[in-house]
Amino acid sequence: HQAAWDVPIIFSTPASHSSSSQTRRRKMAWSHKAKSIVVLITLIKISAISFYVGYINAVNETLNHNLSVTNNLNGGGDADCATSITPSLQLRIDARLMEARTRMEEVDNNSESHNTDTAKLFPDTVKSYAAGILSVSGKEFLSDPNYDFGVPFKHGYDYADALILYNSEQAIPDSLRHDASHGDKHGHIAKTSVSTALSNCDAMNVIFLPLGHTQTRPPMNDCYTIVGDYEDYHINRWFRMPNFDTTDKKERELKHSHPLRHFGRVTLPKGVAEFDIPELWKSQKRGLKGFVLDHFEAMRTFLENFDTVQKELKELITKRNAVRNNTVVVMTVNIGQSELLANFVCNARSRGLDISNVVVFPTDIESKTLAEGLGVTTYFDEKNLGALPKGEAKMYGDPIFASMMQAKILCVVYMINLGYDVLFQDVDIVWFKDPLSFFHDESNTAIQNFDIMFQHDGSGQMRYNPLSANSGFYYVRANKKAQYVFTSLLYDGAFVRKCKSHQQVLVQILLEHSSFFGTKVKVFDKVETDMFPGGFHYHQDWGVMHDIVSGKSNAYILHMSWTENKDNKLKFLRQMGEWYVQDQCIGHDYLELVEGGGQVTDGSLINQCCSAEPIFSCHFRDKPSKEPCFNSPCIDKRCRQFWNPMAPEFVAELKAKRKALN
Repeated sequence: HQAAWDVPIIFSTPASHSSSSQTRRRKMAWSHKAKSIVVLITLIKISAISFYVGYINAVNETLNHNLSVTNNLNGGGDADCATSITPSLQLRIDARLMEARTRMEEVDNNSESHNTDTAKLFPDTVKSYAAGILSVSGKEFLSDPNYDFGVPFKHGYDYADALILYNSEQAIPDSLRHDASHGDKHGHIAKTSVSTALSNCDAMNVIFLPLGHTQTRPPMNDCYTIVGDYEDYHINRWFRMPNFDTTDKKERELKHSHPLRHFGRVTLPKGVAEFDIPELWKSQKRGLKGFVLDHFEAMRTFLENFDTVQKELKELITKRNAVRNNTVVVMTVNIGQSELLANFVCNARSRGLDISNVVVFPTDIESKTLAEGLGVTTYFDEKNLGALPKGEAKMYGDPIFASMMQAKILCVVYMINLGYDVLFQDVDIVWFKDPLSFFHDESNTAIQNFDIMFQHDGSGQMRYNPLSANSGFYYVRANKKAQYVFTSLLYDGAFVRKCKSHQQVLVQILLEHSSFFGTKVKVFDKVETDMFPGGFHYHQDWGVMHDIVSGKSNAYILHMSWTENKDNKLKFLRQMGEWYVQDQCIGHDYLELVEGGGQVTDGSLINQCCSAEPIFSCHFRDKPSKEPCFNSPCIDKRCRQFWNPMAPEFVAELKAKRKALN
């Protein structure tokens, strides 16, 4: 799996042919044609030689005649005069000889151009994997519904053609065998349609290569080596870098003076390995366990309690009838993010959306109290999740953020192993309409064969490529392929802890399982589709955001990802008109809100916490908002305003206000 992506080089194997008679007839026809060409070339050569010999004889006769006349006029002369040539005549002879020689060379070149041995695009030494090559439109290939690889498009680049290598003549389309092995009439790689190019292929092997460069992957002089040997389905990367084990981190950059060395496939040119190996011990002398041993302890707790948790969950879901079309919506939360959970519930209730199949996995008693008070099905796995931190993550990848990854994995593992399809989502999401109606739409046949479907994260970092799947919103079918994906992710917990996020680890597991087991993964493109916008759109694609605030969008959700902390998420949601939580439910002990100081019961906090109407307030004029926030400050240095104050409607409004004041 190449970590960077975009343009596929395709290796194809041949389709079987039941009869060899047609092949023999084609070979015989080509043999007769080749013999005719050889005869024609021989005749041309003989004609040229005859012309040359005849011309020399004619010149000699002219010279002899002229010399004879001269001798007669002069009364005879020295015999040596018969061999003398004037300078002007010598020039004429040289010119004619050069002309004849050029014609002979052209004949030889034409002969070589029809020689199938010397004019092939590839030598016979590579014919076992490169018998021919054709190109197809890369955009057409990635857009073909028959070959939906699930990867999003890389926008902002002109798509290059895809190259298709054939390992035998029989794999090449019948009508293009000569062009595939020799090139088109100009000697270039011939181009055809995707359906034609693959018409004789029994199998197709696809590799994605980088298209353009990004901030994390600057331009490099990449070489791609194809070696005929035992078949392999992985990419091995070699860089001109020093040995990391014996070199200081400051000196690990790419330099041409270094020899090529083997490194991990997601190593950056600045000498950073995006995937580092988790340690067994932080300090064995001091008895400080590393990520691996910590994960062993977590797995022991999980395995010892797995059967009990599964039984309790099954009983809870059955009792509350928390399933719709065999699907549950799964979320996890701690007290630090609890207001975002409250906003999701209150927002959905204000729109009349069905959230009866939402199951929340809190990691502390406080968030358990809130979830129950909001009337959603709640399961507190205290043994596995009770020790997780309660505070809010200050930024992506900080220790609290990293610790919560265990909860995000476990809640999905529990549900799909019970046989329920799962829509997992983070708590910083609001629904415009029920997203399950999209995934359950049987008429949408294009998505029904995928095992797991993701929102597009929008990031082009190598550690997420080529899928760039967002692990905060995805749909999983409870089949054995998807179940094993998340079982593998659970087993890789030490790696998740080391990476501080499960998203990049999940992407690599998805790639491996897609190649190894044929697991079908789909990421909905951030531009080609508008159903599931997220932080990328909020911060960068304001065309999508203007459609949302104007009511023209087809979006089902808005995911406030790509946002540094909870405080900013609250502000962005408020000025988008998507905040529905009363101030008294923000940052308070929820038990204090219960009338009479009693226990929180199912749904007892809805009236105290949920607003029937959105609570709007402006915070930043350079972020999307439901209404213009012209008087608010900027949060980014660029300070690009979301609303244009010079737009005609605002100019007219300003004039009307001034007129009213006068």
